[in-house]
Amino acid sequence: METIKNCLNGIYAMLVCTACELRDSERGDTNFVSMLLIIGIVVVLAGAFLALSRGAMTTVQGLVTNFLNSLG
Repeated sequence: METIKNCLNGIYAMLVCTACELRDSERGDTNFVSMLLIIGIVVVLAGAFLALSRGAMTTVQGLVTNFLNSLG
């Protein structure tokens, strides 16, 4: 019975140490935050380019139409 108790105590200690190590470990957290930040920046830039391209396309279309109309 004492052997089983010692074995269970060893397993418990190992689990507690592993849980503490996982809780205190910050491995991988920085990469995750960096990825979220990069994705956010890309989404903002994509929205800005979409807004600018719509305005630019309208302007270019107007210029091309005026040029073609002036050709006759």
